[in-house]
Amino acid sequence: MRLVKFSLAGLAVLLAAACVVVLVWPTAVPGKSAAERANDRDLAVRSAATAVTKAFLDVDYRDMDSRIAKVLKLSTGTFKNQYTTAEVDLKSQAQQARAVATGAVRDVGIGDIDEDNAVVYVAADTKVSNASIEQQKSAGKTVDDKRYYRFQLSLKRVGHRWLLDDLQFIS
Repeated sequence: MRLVKFSLAGLAVLLAAACVVVLVWPTAVPGKSAAERANDRDLAVRSAATAVTKAFLDVDYRDMDSRIAKVLKLSTGTFKNQYTTAEVDLKSQAQQARAVATGAVRDVGIGDIDEDNAVVYVAADTKVSNASIEQQKSAGKTVDDKRYYRFQLSLKRVGHRWLLDDLQFIS
């Protein structure tokens, strides 16, 4: 009889411990669940899309080299090749217009995603200043210095980073 009581007491303790583990630690297996990994991936994609869009929209004719380098650091493949090819013209046009623009990302939505590729939609806007706008303002004219953009970005995972592979303007 004593053996049965000790066995039942031991079983009760094990059952209580199992309940604590299940309630306190939702996944009783090491590592993250598939849902947690997918959420982490989605957050990384949204963060990368935000960073590269802000870099793309950031223009200052007084320091284009560092801005162009930042965009190139956040890109790969097709986009990186196109942006590298356009680098001299971008710098020249910004300097000629004395352009300054600061971008803000308003929303990011993931359209399609797998482990290595993502299609992301970004709503962004910029506040722009350039020689033409400043001339109109000094003449007393009201000038709209805001620009609104919608982009479709194709991101590719390279190592542990998500990089811009293609950018399309959406009208």
